[in-house]
Amino acid sequence: MALIVVSNCYAIDDNVGKEIKSALEELSNSNRLIGSHFVAVVDKNGLDFFYAYSEGGPQVTESTPFLIASHTKSFTSTLMAILHNSGKLDLDKPISSYKLQLGLEGKVDTNKISVRDLLTHTSGFTSVQHTFKSAFLGYFGPEELVHSLSENLLIAPDYNFRYSNTGPIVASMIAENVTGKAWGELIEKYITEPLDMNSTTNKVSKVDNFLPSIITSSDGNIFTSGHFKSDQTMHPAGGLISTVSDLATWLQVNINKDRSNVSKINIFDELHEKQVDQSKTYFTYKRTGYTLGWDLAEYNEETLLTRFGNYGGYSIHVSFIPKRETGVIAFTNQDAAYMLPHVIANYTYNSILNKANRDTLFEQEIKRLKKSVRGELLEAPDPVLVVSAENFPGNLLGIYVNSNGWPEQKLYIEGDKIMVSWGGLSGPLLKTGEVYKVHLGALQRDLSFHFQGKGVVMSQNGSVKFIKI
Repeated sequence: MALIVVSNCYAIDDNVGKEIKSALEELSNSNRLIGSHFVAVVDKNGLDFFYAYSEGGPQVTESTPFLIASHTKSFTSTLMAILHNSGKLDLDKPISSYKLQLGLEGKVDTNKISVRDLLTHTSGFTSVQHTFKSAFLGYFGPEELVHSLSENLLIAPDYNFRYSNTGPIVASMIAENVTGKAWGELIEKYITEPLDMNSTTNKVSKVDNFLPSIITSSDGNIFTSGHFKSDQTMHPAGGLISTVSDLATWLQVNINKDRSNVSKINIFDELHEKQVDQSKTYFTYKRTGYTLGWDLAEYNEETLLTRFGNYGGYSIHVSFIPKRETGVIAFTNQDAAYMLPHVIANYTYNSILNKANRDTLFEQEIKRLKKSVRGELLEAPDPVLVVSAENFPGNLLGIYVNSNGWPEQKLYIEGDKIMVSWGGLSGPLLKTGEVYKVHLGALQRDLSFHFQGKGVVMSQNGSVKFIKI
């Protein structure tokens, strides 16, 4: 295994590159995957290696736009660090001092929670409804989203690390309040524009050739595909679109701690150093802490900064090893293959770092991927179970409303199928035995119906109750 080392910069030679390409192809073909996958290596000089593979699907290039999902949190935390160091806000002031109406009065002690706590997932609260509306379902305006913060509120008074979308979103609401600009505008002004990352945006409506994600059916084919997003649900905890080229720039800036284009003061020590403890193992990564926007993790005797993302069929791995000045971006757009980016990222690191246990670990991780794909297909939707219009009671069709602020649910006929819409998402209704389930692309929900007196039709979507109007 040949390796060229220049000033701690690992340039990939042809043989290592071929091995990485072959490994990605093996992972895809041996699992009969139908998605588009890629792996890229970034060092302090920028993009060093890129290879994309797809068996019949769209070919990804360095300029193909795709959703980066929760890797967005690393951008939002960087934005907040920039605003903090420029004096526009203070990460350590209590959120109550910003005089922003959050609807949390009497439920959460906002005098004890700082903006830093929001970013590090130690604020002690999250909201189920707020999460669903901001990420999946949509909402009618900012006031509705604020109101949703106090609905289905989950409180953990110990203030320990508990990962959620709520904190970064609320932190960004504070940034919007003090600057008078929307979060997406702030990301553009302070990060993407100065770094010439011109393909990174939170506007789905402005993106051409947006790579769709694939929802796999139980037979391994496409059940449905799409990005399952609108401009409204592109939020500060998971709502950026980017490209390999732009993310390579992003990783390069982080690897080099290059603040020259974004801040007059060093922000990267704080962004990369542990802020809070965490103890969790995700796949092969033992997470030991969280910075303002990255997980600190150990893998194969290396310390990495990682921030992954999943949404619909998208799964993205973004990480770097500060000591090695090397990072990896890996991706798939197929839901059943969500673990693949991590397997190929690990193989890539172990290859370029010339790890003696590379092949042994790869064999182990291949087995875990195969098991994962099999498990995903067992739980995947079966097209045979899609409910036809002729086999569905007509009195269940119509609009259902909820009294606690959840978006309306609608059952309707499209072609010969029963479809369900909930907020901004829609998808087919399936039935196994007497059990209904709706597949909304980015969500699967159990659905049930029952009648009350005088023919009133009730429906339950997960734990959310509706009445037909």
